[in-house]
Amino acid sequence: AALEPCMPDVPIQLAALLKQDFRWHVRKKDQINIESKLKVCRFIGELTKFSMFSKADVLFCVKQLLFDFSHHHIEMACTIFESCGAFLYRSPDSHRRTKIYLEQMLRKKAAMSLDSRYTTMIENAYYVVAPPDTPQEAKRVRPALHQYIRKLIYADLNKTNTEKILRQIRKFNWDDPEVAAYNVKCLKNVWNLKYFNI
Repeated sequence: AALEPCMPDVPIQLAALLKQDFRWHVRKKDQINIESKLKVCRFIGELTKFSMFSKADVLFCVKQLLFDFSHHHIEMACTIFESCGAFLYRSPDSHRRTKIYLEQMLRKKAAMSLDSRYTTMIENAYYVVAPPDTPQEAKRVRPALHQYIRKLIYADLNKTNTEKILRQIRKFNWDDPEVAAYNVKCLKNVWNLKYFNI
């Protein structure tokens, strides 16, 4: 990525070499040298994110792996999806094909009786690319006075400023039952404080 502006032919040659290496690994079908296979897949994924390896070529690589979806090809496909799957999924020009390949991968996982390690790997790759829609938890909105009391007691209080914080707390309207009750409640909840500030 750093050399591309001054040497534009380097990424092109590198992409061609990686494609050649990838094809060789897919054709060979041996069950050794998994690390070198995964390294090539990771490299392709990283180059894709920098737009030095075309999205169409990456998706074609995934298609080749899904055609013979077994053993090392599963790991290689998962590695490609984990390294650049989210980028492909969120790019408008490659979103549709990426989604199709992800669904195809899940269907193959369901249809084949795979080892639990491969099943977990496929699910992880899928959820890295397309995380499930989970509703965000509603954050509790506290009144400004309550936020200030919490800040004084839980954040600002330490050994050096005890007197200053105590003076601030004494200035509150202790005749108001709501303010008094909230102050007492915050002081009672000692588990919210750091141990050395208790």
